[in-house]
Amino acid sequence: MVAALITACSGLALLKLYALQSERRHEAARAEVVSQLSVLRARLEYNLTAPLLISRGLVAQIVFQGGMSDADFARAAALVMQDYESIRNLAMSRGTVIASVYPLASNRAVLGADYRDLPDQWPAVERAINSRRPVVAGPVNLLQGGTALIGRVPVFLPDAGGEARLFGLISVVIDIPKVFAASGIDAGTLPMELALRGRDGLGRKGAMIWGDEAVFGRSPVEMEVTLPDGTWAMAAIPKGGWGIDDGQLRVTGGMGLVLFLVTALASFGWAVHARIQRRVQRHVAESEERYRALVETSPMAVIVHRDGGILFANTQASRMLKVPEGQSLVGRALRDLIHPDSRAALAERVDAVLSAPDSVSSGAARYITGEGEVIETEVVSTRVGLEGRPAVLSVVHDVTRRHRAEAERERLLESLRRSNEDLQQFAYIASHDLQEPLRNVAGYVQLLGRRYRGRLDKDADDFIAFAVQGTKRMQEMITNLLDYSRLRQDDGEPERLDSRIALDEALADLGAAMDESGAVVEVIGTMPVVAARRVELARIFLNLIGNAIKYRRADTVPRIRISARRDGRNWVFSIADNGIGMEPASLDRIFTLFQRLHSRDTYDGTGIGLAICRKLVQHNGGRIWAESQPGHGSTFHFSLQGAE
Repeated sequence: MVAALITACSGLALLKLYALQSERRHEAARAEVVSQLSVLRARLEYNLTAPLLISRGLVAQIVFQGGMSDADFARAAALVMQDYESIRNLAMSRGTVIASVYPLASNRAVLGADYRDLPDQWPAVERAINSRRPVVAGPVNLLQGGTALIGRVPVFLPDAGGEARLFGLISVVIDIPKVFAASGIDAGTLPMELALRGRDGLGRKGAMIWGDEAVFGRSPVEMEVTLPDGTWAMAAIPKGGWGIDDGQLRVTGGMGLVLFLVTALASFGWAVHARIQRRVQRHVAESEERYRALVETSPMAVIVHRDGGILFANTQASRMLKVPEGQSLVGRALRDLIHPDSRAALAERVDAVLSAPDSVSSGAARYITGEGEVIETEVVSTRVGLEGRPAVLSVVHDVTRRHRAEAERERLLESLRRSNEDLQQFAYIASHDLQEPLRNVAGYVQLLGRRYRGRLDKDADDFIAFAVQGTKRMQEMITNLLDYSRLRQDDGEPERLDSRIALDEALADLGAAMDESGAVVEVIGTMPVVAARRVELARIFLNLIGNAIKYRRADTVPRIRISARRDGRNWVFSIADNGIGMEPASLDRIFTLFQRLHSRDTYDGTGIGLAICRKLVQHNGGRIWAESQPGHGSTFHFSLQGAE
């Protein structure tokens, strides 16, 4: 009985010991997975957030400049994308319509797209606009094909009343496979089974992003990947699942080995536990070293400071501020490195960041290098915890070269503007000064014709007639050239205009020509409201309808159809006739100055009317083109922006 009791107690003790060992092994395995998953999470958070930081610089530039042109955006995007292979493209919208994308070649399909018309993307865009905070959405199906993560940062600019208005959004399209590869997430090399969920930053409630959803139901180690406006949920288990210890089979061993096995297994269990603890500590140290290496190799300066003193500065910060070799920025007063003009503004941004833990502040600042040089920078700051106390982490980007390039660009633009003004003035003066001698020539030639017509031979009469006609054509060409030179680009902004008003003015001016030719003009539908200058739009209608009347077929009543159709944010006007038409090969050159397709004996004119139309349409922000076939009439189209 005692032996049975001892046997039973020993067996129970052995079973308990094995159960404890199995539990420790399970804990060790979980600790191993925790360590590996922590490293993966750190890499993934960095590779997701690092590309999004560059959008802060673009936002700061837009806010600082009060806007950004498409060309400036392309140059800025090319500069910031060169160090981030995971960025597929950058896009800028004005309002909710995509206006610029870089690179353009492979992403042209997104231009002009309105987020409100994209049900897969609009909820995230709307959330970013309403919250005025960055939003990471995805994976998202792209218009140009494929899927990607999209980080969006709304941009608000103050209006004349000081109220913030939406300028648009900066979108960073991140290539998911490249981000995962850079983070070490590869199904073939991972030492564990990994799953990610949380599409659009919804955490465990979101849809699957990567891996097998069944992992979440197998008691996994779970962590959250922090995004600017949400989280992803990570779950991991060892490959093959949590193993079952087979040590329980040793219960069948002899009672003589019970104490030895208990002692050995206890010692082994503690040794395994200690080894795993050391391994976890080593992984933590390696993770910290990786973070430090990433910061040290960053192409931008990184400075951590508290109470005005620098606690950490990476190598790029020392290079940017030209710190003498052997000296360190750590311990120095940050105020001593900042230009007096920027100290007050930078202090306000630091106070704002420290008072709001989740806030990010950005703006321009001027620094003084160790050589006394003043450099222009853009600074993005946020609050971090360091040794249990709040500190400020600032990412500083040297934009001195960019500012110099912008100043040079402005100088060149001003020079170009002056050159254009001089050229227009020259054309006006030249055309005006040619009028007087030409009038004298024309007057004397006409006087010669009246006085000597019939008194000389027929050839002389013909020669005098040719001279009279030539001077008249020259006067007409000079008048049209003078008219063309007066078309300027600074005649005020386009206004909200009912296009029917301008059309009616043109038709009234053409009344005599319509009566003479018997032309029938049909206006189809309602003419839209557009953004245009009334006098210029009336001139466009006048020239195009006048051409339709002039180039009619001799045996046919001219019929002219005028219509307008919607094309996105623009209206496309069409003026179709049943005239003589023209060869398609000639359509590219008819809008060039003094280009004629017919002799003056057949149709009069100087060949400048369509050139004036093109310049006026472009001045109002549109374009003009034509379609035609010989004998089947012509249709001229031009586009203008809607004003609804």
